[in-house]
Amino acid sequence: MGGSTKFEDALAARLGLMKPSRAQIDDFIAQNPPKLSPGIPELVNELQARGTKVFLVSGGFRAVIEPIADSLQIPRSHVFANSILFDAETGAYSGFDPQEHTSRSGGKLSAVRAIRKEHQGAAPETAFPIVAVGDGITDAEAVSADGSGADIFIGYGGVVERAAVAERADWFVMSIQELRDALQKGKGKNVVAA
Repeated sequence: MGGSTKFEDALAARLGLMKPSRAQIDDFIAQNPPKLSPGIPELVNELQARGTKVFLVSGGFRAVIEPIADSLQIPRSHVFANSILFDAETGAYSGFDPQEHTSRSGGKLSAVRAIRKEHQGAAPETAFPIVAVGDGITDAEAVSADGSGADIFIGYGGVVERAAVAERADWFVMSIQELRDALQKGKGKNVVAA
């Protein structure tokens, strides 16, 4: 997307054209199981072993993201993604939930703000850094100048390398192993990954 259309308008238009049914979504997921970048399960396990809270913030759909969260032992309450709505009787497409943070432009920043509000508490001494890791501009947008969003953005180019993402990143990595190596050296203690 070139940025000339609001995310929520583009999402509504695309889903309105496809009108995917519950059965079609289930069939697609069964035939195309999600694939994770090498090292993701190990990274999440290492973060969680350190007591780090890990969240999945995605412009994708819960039907795909929640099984990934389950496989990584990330609580579904730590998933921010879009919900497709279906007719209860027929399973036909009936829209999407506009209340989801990621259903609109600026949604990842909104999700990170919600994470910060719910998990950090009001006292400054309970605050911890929030790190956003991702491969897209919307991931970079999770950082805010006023400090209400993520504190750091780590760009990831292991699947698709985007120059604009690399330019906005505080740190740009080409493999998940680079993040794991940094953790093993003691960097990034008490970080929340979004």
